Amino acid sequence: MGAVDVHCHLLPGVDDGPSTIEESVDYAHSAAQAGTDVVVATPHVEEVEVSELSDRVAQLRDRLEREGIALRIETGGELKPASVPLLDDGELDTIAHGPNGCRWVLLEVPFGGFAGDLHAAAAQLRERGYAPVLAHPERAAHFASESSLRALRHELDNGAAIQMNVGPLCGFEGEPRETAARDLLRLGLAAAIASDAHPPGRAYTMSLAWRGIMSAGADTAEARELIERGPRRLLERGLPLHPSAGAGRAAAGR
Repeated sequence: MGAVDVHCHLLPGVDDGPSTIEESVDYAHSAAQAGTDVVVATPHVEEVEVSELSDRVAQLRDRLEREGIALRIETGGELKPASVPLLDDGELDTIAHGPNGCRWVLLEVPFGGFAGDLHAAAAQLRERGYAPVLAHPERAAHFASESSLRALRHELDNGAAIQMNVGPLCGFEGEPRETAARDLLRLGLAAAIASDAHPPGRAYTMSLAWRGIMSAGADTAEARELIERGPRRLLERGLPLHPSAGAGRAAAGR
């Protein structure tokens, strides 16, 4: 069983990821060589026509098949809170994952912190039938504050799950974010870790996740949960909109 990367800016020419399909192919080759089986292409939806995403992903799949690169690409997208009301239901469904009744979308936690707009966006997603997976909360300002952790747990209690990033955990984004990532790992709140790669400049692969998790003092079982099992369950089983009990990884189907 290989790694599943649920947050990766892989599509060419749509956002601050690859500019060309050659750059996308180069990264896909590196990711596959590093042990990744599945990548969800998650462009910033503010910078792409959502209606074009399925075709763009299909074009990349065709190219990877011709190149002999064994990497499955899924269609997704990364939403800022302010963008939730701007997308219609069809557009949300294009970037969502999971079976009916357990659909979820990737919602970015603002770098400025856990403000009311995040909660409003998450609530609107739930009202429209989608659970939020919160992207990289460890990158938010004041992550360790009591109010931030309270806000995070509020979303988990309401059915959200957490996706943390490779970069902060590996110390690539400064000491405060590394500390926040290690705290998040220690608290056991994350359902998945993802690359959030933006190749060619930030071409992290999931092999770095192993290094980061193990160096933070976790064990192999914890690493496999965050790198392989947790994200795979998110894609295959989804995230219940109203989980009967638990949060975080429990809500993701553990």
